[in-house]
Amino acid sequence: MTGPHEPAPSRQRWLVATTEYAGLTAYTGGIGRHYAALLPALVRAGVDVDLMVFSDAAPRADADLQGVRLLAFRRTDRMSRVRAQFARARDVRAAYRRTAYDRVFLPEWAALGAALPRSAPLLTNLATSMRLANDVSGLRLRDLPSWSRLPVAVQSRLETRQIRRSAGLIPISTAMLARTKAMLGTVPPSVVVRNCIDVDRVRAAALTASLPGGWPDGDDPIVLFLGRSERRKGVIEAVAAFGELHRRMPRARLVLAGAGGDRRFEPTRSGLLATLPGEAQERVTWLGHVPGDELYRAIRAADVALCPSRWEGFGNVALEVKALGTPLIVTSGSGFDDFCADGIDCLMVPPADAGRLAEALHRLLDEPQAARALADHALAGIGDFAPDPVAADLIVAADLLLGARDRRSAR
Repeated sequence: MTGPHEPAPSRQRWLVATTEYAGLTAYTGGIGRHYAALLPALVRAGVDVDLMVFSDAAPRADADLQGVRLLAFRRTDRMSRVRAQFARARDVRAAYRRTAYDRVFLPEWAALGAALPRSAPLLTNLATSMRLANDVSGLRLRDLPSWSRLPVAVQSRLETRQIRRSAGLIPISTAMLARTKAMLGTVPPSVVVRNCIDVDRVRAAALTASLPGGWPDGDDPIVLFLGRSERRKGVIEAVAAFGELHRRMPRARLVLAGAGGDRRFEPTRSGLLATLPGEAQERVTWLGHVPGDELYRAIRAADVALCPSRWEGFGNVALEVKALGTPLIVTSGSGFDDFCADGIDCLMVPPADAGRLAEALHRLLDEPQAARALADHALAGIGDFAPDPVAADLIVAADLLLGARDRRSAR
């Protein structure tokens, strides 16, 4: 409590920008759900948050931002990809110049902070850069369609510029920080802060939402793959592992939930199915991108959830699986290592190893009591990844990197 002559402590004001935000944008992945949980928690912790969103589609009219101020929503669908990259960065710079912000918190994806001055209190949230995504997929620039090479090269360069010009970095995992250092060498000071999920909302939605259209009927065992149909998400290994599982458990079904990869340089559905025997092909269901609430219902209905990424920066969807009490399989050697423990709250297998993946699937389906014990242990620790404790840790990390003083006084 302040004394009679002491001014009340001023609230920090943060500027946050992103290209996806759950409940507001038509498409959202892990980072969009993370920010939609994190930013209201920052508000509850006493931070004034201004949000800028850049999207290829109109915003949802019924979005509840829970105290977050929507500063701007910009449509970029009528721009070329290169033009949109520069336009977004200029818009963020203009917003920063209009208002005195204590913190500017931006993902490196899309390089939204590439045009900010070096004096800006920029904290880059290391999630997944274009360069990293292609590196994990094993894609070089010359492997991409010719029309996409310039936009990809420009985005990669701008993202690197933003990282290097940041006052500090907030990597989402220790693996993300290590990988960034390996790619770029020396980087700004960094503090790892885990991602979060809205645990209560995820659980409530799983109880009330409908199953996605196309969900299999009957009581056959269901393996649910979660992630885009891309090499880096392990879709090739998931399909191959299901082929092995089918020989031992012919009743099992594979359901894939996630937007498709670009068929010009990623696996196609037909190509993946062609690797399976005919009987197994008939037991594969492709849902495509599934909206959040229906996705949670699907996770709850599955017998096993599978996140076999070749490398993952963090893996929010694995947290969602844990929160819903579904047995989980992930890969080792990347961001999952920060919050998953093999044989304790999940099973972990080496990346790009379809054989080990098939063994793990068979074990969880064949030993339901052991699978339930893993899922129950995961449920017990999920509270650490709720929004409020993560927001509190983020504020502390920001103060460590930028200093606790009011940054606006220096402008």
